[in-house]
Amino acid sequence: MTGTSHARTLRIAFAAIGAALIVFLTGSDWSYGVAGRDGLQSLGGGRYRSEVLSAVPAKGLSGLKITGSPNIGGQIILTTGPSDSVRAQITEILRGESPEIAAEMEENITVELRPAGNQLRLSIKTPAGAPWEGTDRGVSVDITMSIPRDWDVDIDARYFEYDMDGPFRDVVINTEFGKVKLNDVTRSTDVRGSYTSIELSDVRGNVAARTSYADLSVRQAIPAADRPVKLGNNSGAITVEELAGAVIAETQYAPIILSEVSLIGGTTRIYCQAAPVDVSINEFGRAQLDIRTSQSPVTLNVPKHLSARMNVQVGRGGTIHAGGLVIQTHADQLSRNRLEGICGNGGGIIDIEATGASMVSIQGM
Repeated sequence: MTGTSHARTLRIAFAAIGAALIVFLTGSDWSYGVAGRDGLQSLGGGRYRSEVLSAVPAKGLSGLKITGSPNIGGQIILTTGPSDSVRAQITEILRGESPEIAAEMEENITVELRPAGNQLRLSIKTPAGAPWEGTDRGVSVDITMSIPRDWDVDIDARYFEYDMDGPFRDVVINTEFGKVKLNDVTRSTDVRGSYTSIELSDVRGNVAARTSYADLSVRQAIPAADRPVKLGNNSGAITVEELAGAVIAETQYAPIILSEVSLIGGTTRIYCQAAPVDVSINEFGRAQLDIRTSQSPVTLNVPKHLSARMNVQVGRGGTIHAGGLVIQTHADQLSRNRLEGICGNGGGIIDIEATGASMVSIQGM
């Protein structure tokens, strides 16, 4: 049986039988067996459930590709486990007026799990104009999967919440109107969404994330040499904790917060409009920190033995406060709106430009 014919058989078995389905793959041949309860399970209140279990040998595979249709969502939980197989539990939750309506909706959902080259591909397919669109009916697909450690993961699916715990090697996620929680990526992370909250932790190598109208946070990041973490948001906050390296962060109308960061090299750039910027640095090496804000207060906490050249400017009506530091400066370099000077031997560079009536506070800790 070919992969294509199996995908068709899998859909029919999933929709018509509605039972726990154990799937095994050997080479290009697929077989399936049925276990569990036939038909949809009623959850009460017009809600029904159908569940499929699958196990696929992982030999010859090194990555997972997930795609979803734009008119269906749910939750995807992805973990890593034994390297000899991939295990998945696929649960459909359907909301309709009757079991017959729920069964009709289920028949419009195709879930395919098949190999393609060195990838395992999970596809969630529904037709345009599905029977739940524009109605009070509803469908969600919840997937819990365990894949081998250090696989690549590529996801292109909207309206899903992702909870992913690695280690993964390379991760790419494109989504909208969801949530991404991703932990432990060893080489490359690229997450892009809109109206999607993003939480990244223990990410190394090349790291980039962008969203809008939702919070974006990164914790325990170690970027590749000369490759800063790149974070972008629109009307959503950016929070970075325990970073060792450099970061570029840009947003507006929401704060940027960096805490317990070690800026040990490269150039960190922060751009923020009409919202506070708060940066706490544990270690500052031969690095550069550029902060550009408009109508935004800036709070900068630095090591009291900081070694850096400092240039701070604020707009008319703005103020500069510095304390807890020894700053070598001259009278012509110091005014209400300007501060230039050297801390220590001037090994790094701190350059702050806050236009408008912004207040900049710099404190040695």
